Amino acid sequence: MIMPYLHFNGNCEEAFNFYAEAFGGKVEGISRYDENPGSKVMHAQVMLTEIGGVSGSDSVPPEPLPEKYEMLVHLPSRAKVESVLAKLSEGAINVSGFEPHPPPDDDGGGAYVTDKYGYTWILCSSVK
Repeated sequence: MIMPYLHFNGNCEEAFNFYAEAFGGKVEGISRYDENPGSKVMHAQVMLTEIGGVSGSDSVPPEPLPEKYEMLVHLPSRAKVESVLAKLSEGAINVSGFEPHPPPDDDGGGAYVTDKYGYTWILCSSVK
């Protein structure tokens, strides 16, 4: 499995809880730079689907986010794409609605959102 590694500026735990809720996934674990609750995250992982997720941490010191970083997530249906899109759209910077794939592609489609943490998600489904 390939798992992207995302960097945050002090809000990694908040972001991963948000992503777990959006995708119906689960935060698998969080280790911190020290044992104080709420301290910066050294490493965390969230499973978004049965077969994949993302890992990440809080940058020390904080660093700017990459300019062109996008994650593509294949979901089982248009309904699931729209459900995840609705959640990720909360406070989002940029959102597109579900659009069908152009011919000669399959009958599915996709949407994208740049979330409130600055990461762009491409959400697609092969089934209408």
